[in-house]
Amino acid sequence: MVRDGRVLLVRYPHGEGSFLVAPGGAIADGESLAQAAEREVQEETGVLVRARAPVMIENLRARRYQMIKVWYLCDDLGGEVRRTPEADREGITRAAWYTDEELAGETVYPDIVLTLGIEGVRTYRGPVFDPPVRVADF
Repeated sequence: MVRDGRVLLVRYPHGEGSFLVAPGGAIADGESLAQAAEREVQEETGVLVRARAPVMIENLRARRYQMIKVWYLCDDLGGEVRRTPEADREGITRAAWYTDEELAGETVYPDIVLTLGIEGVRTYRGPVFDPPVRVADF
C-alpha cells in the first residue's frame, strides 16, 4: 500500500530490536484472501484499501508450524493511520508511512519492498514472486 511515495508498514518488537512488515494476518471464516487483506489493513492501521492483486507468495517455516503468506498490492481508499485495539492486541508498536530513505537499515517484510523500492512496489505488474522456503526464528 503506497501513498504519496510512502509505504504503509507496522512495527513489531523482536528480541532486542524490531522489524517492519506490511499489515496482514489470518483469514476469518468465510473470507477470501483479498477480503482478509483488506480487513487486516484496516484493523491494524485504520487505513482503507482494496486488494488489487497478489504480488508474492511466501512459504514460511516457523518453530511450531509452517504458514503460507500471500502478499497483495492494494489500492488506497483513504483513511488516516491510527492506533487500533487490534494492533495493540497483536503487539504492534507503531503503524506509519515510510519513505525508502527511512527504510534504510531496517528489517522489512516482505523483502520485495526493499528490493523493488516503494515506487517499484506501487507500479509492479509482473508475475507473482514465489521465493524458496524461508525459515523464521519464531
